[in-house]
Amino acid sequence: MMSLDISLENYLMNAEIIQKIETQIVDIPLKRVHNFSATSITTKAFIIVRVFTNNGIMGIGEATTPGGPWWAGEAIESIKVMIDQYFAPNLIGCNALNVHELLNKMNSLAVRNSFAKAAIEMALLDIKGKALNVPIYELFGGLVRESIEITWPLAIGDAAKDIDEAENMMRSNLAHKFKVKMGYKTAAEDVQYLKDLCQGLSGRATVFGDLNSVWNETLLRQYLPILAENGMCMVEQPLPSWNLQGMANAKKQLLIPIMADESVRTIQDAYALAKSGAADAISLKPMKSGGLIESQKIAAIAEASGIHCYAGTFLESSVGTASMMHLVASLPTLDFGSELVGPIWLADDIVENPIKFSNNHAWVPHKPGLGVVLDENKVSHFLRKV
Repeated sequence: MMSLDISLENYLMNAEIIQKIETQIVDIPLKRVHNFSATSITTKAFIIVRVFTNNGIMGIGEATTPGGPWWAGEAIESIKVMIDQYFAPNLIGCNALNVHELLNKMNSLAVRNSFAKAAIEMALLDIKGKALNVPIYELFGGLVRESIEITWPLAIGDAAKDIDEAENMMRSNLAHKFKVKMGYKTAAEDVQYLKDLCQGLSGRATVFGDLNSVWNETLLRQYLPILAENGMCMVEQPLPSWNLQGMANAKKQLLIPIMADESVRTIQDAYALAKSGAADAISLKPMKSGGLIESQKIAAIAEASGIHCYAGTFLESSVGTASMMHLVASLPTLDFGSELVGPIWLADDIVENPIKFSNNHAWVPHKPGLGVVLDENKVSHFLRKV
């Protein structure tokens, strides 16, 4: 009978021992203003994480927020502190290939802080893919699709300008589905804005709205049927994340799908949502959930519950977008499309080989690990100096 060699010497020979973890903040300008319900931004901040192993492999990861701590309580500056002061010192000397073990270690060190954890997990998976000479999607069951259709976010806030942007995206063969940021206007203004937008794109494109949790049930009952009648095809997170009952009530009354975003951050949230019947779809975002592994679990709960999945975004660079594309490549039931447009939404990128976009789709990278390489000159150019 063959024996399994589990000696320390054999373990170390096949390990990638973490020797150093470094973080940097970069600030990348946007092509135009982007409005959220809580803020407006013209520049996007990113944390770049580098994890170095004893065998010379460098794994890269990224985290970015919508524009401050308003969405999840984490900011770029706090993410850097958590990684530098808490996670990195406790991961030095560990085997980077034992990703689940290191995720458990981070969870024991700090509750929540999902963006910081996701950035490190991304770098660990990059290392594992490079060590095994396979793309990350092979670690999640293998390839089931080469690309995914994208939805472009319209967030200028002026119907005529947003229609012009949508028409340019359609002419460029980049997108013909659009998501509109709402909630930074009054409800009545939002309704008029969406009516104008839907009418301007009628018969040529589909439009859905994202309320980022800011309406209440009264506003929802009053205004959403009007928007549905005028052509809005779906609404994302119309009520506060805790109000699953209100969303379930709305789901019974409305003729358009409801998608949950802020309501589903953890696998427990996904289970509660499935039990409540509060949504037709879930927006998967690894950073809000602590990484790709937790997002895959959420997708499995959705599949078991008959809930659709959508690949959401925090408008990452090609680093974070590549990470999500590997999960997209391996999920057979991801049927509501995606919003993985960060690399063409930013004014510039920080990799040598950006994610490719054509025919209304984003395309999966196939090189080992994440499949993208940092452009160090770009990183230095956008590096935050303070």
